[in-house]
Amino acid sequence: MGLFDIFKKKETVTDAPAPKSVEESVKAGKGIAPDTTIVNEIPADASTESSNEQQDGYFGDLEKTAQLHTLVLVPREERDEQWVREFLAHLPLASMICGTPQVIAGPDGFPYFKLSLPKPNEVFQCFVIDHMTDDFLLERGYGVVINADEGQPDWVLSYGDILNYHLTGDFFIPDALLSNQSEQDEVIAGEEQVMIGQPSETYLPVETRKLLREFFQLNGIPDPKVLLMMRTQQEEASQELVFNITPTQFDDEEQFRNMMRTVTWYLPRHYIITGMNEGAVNGFLPL
Repeated sequence: MGLFDIFKKKETVTDAPAPKSVEESVKAGKGIAPDTTIVNEIPADASTESSNEQQDGYFGDLEKTAQLHTLVLVPREERDEQWVREFLAHLPLASMICGTPQVIAGPDGFPYFKLSLPKPNEVFQCFVIDHMTDDFLLERGYGVVINADEGQPDWVLSYGDILNYHLTGDFFIPDALLSNQSEQDEVIAGEEQVMIGQPSETYLPVETRKLLREFFQLNGIPDPKVLLMMRTQQEEASQELVFNITPTQFDDEEQFRNMMRTVTWYLPRHYIITGMNEGAVNGFLPL
C-alpha cells in the first residue's frame, strides 16, 4: 500500500486546476441520514439527454457511507485484511463529498480527485465513485484519494485501480495489493509457447490507450505501440502487455525502468508489462 505514503504530509500535495466539467460549485442537498434525499452530481458538460439518464443514478447509498464512517474510526495499526475488504466493498456506492480544489496533483505527479466522508447532518452534493468512473474518471485519467485533508488519507486509488473497477467491479484482485511487475530482465525460453495478439477493449479500453499514448509521447516516445503476449510454460500461462520501449531510447537503464514503473499507475495491479524492441517480434500496432 505504498500509495498511502505519498499523501502523508498535506503540504506536499500541490493544487491542480480542475477540469471545467468538475469545477462547478457544490450545490446544496439534504443532511446525511438514512431517509435522506441527496442532490445528484451531474458533470457540467453532460448533454441534456445523458443528464436526464443520470438523474436517478447519482444518488449514493447512505448506509454504506455510515459503514465507512465506522471503519475510518479504526486505528490505522489495526486495519487488517478484513478492514480492507470491508472498506473497499462499501466505497464504490457510498455517498461522498468532493474536496476543494476537486482535483489535486499528488507528489507522484498524477492527478487525484479528492473525496471525503460527509459529516453527520451536513448539507452536501453527492459524489459516487461507481458513477464517476465511467462519467469522467476513466476518460480523464484521475485517481481518487479518500479523506486527504486528514494528513494521511484513508485510501488512495490509482487510475489503474479505477480501471480495474470499470473492467471487473473490483478495485483489484485479492492478491494484487502489490503489483507483480518484475524488475528483472526476462528471456523467452525455447520450450515456451508464445502467442501474440492485441489487447481487447475489455483488457485495455480506448480511454486508457489514449492516456498511455499521450503519456509516452510526452516522455519522448513519439510512436508508442503495443501488443499482448500470452506465454505458456510447463502448463503455467501468463500474459504480458508489451510496449515498443527499450533502454536504448533513454539516457540510461534506470530512466527506462523508472518509465516502466510509472506506467503501472495507469494499469490494474495484476497486469504485467514488458518493454521490447518492435523488430524482435511481429504484432505491434499503434497504441
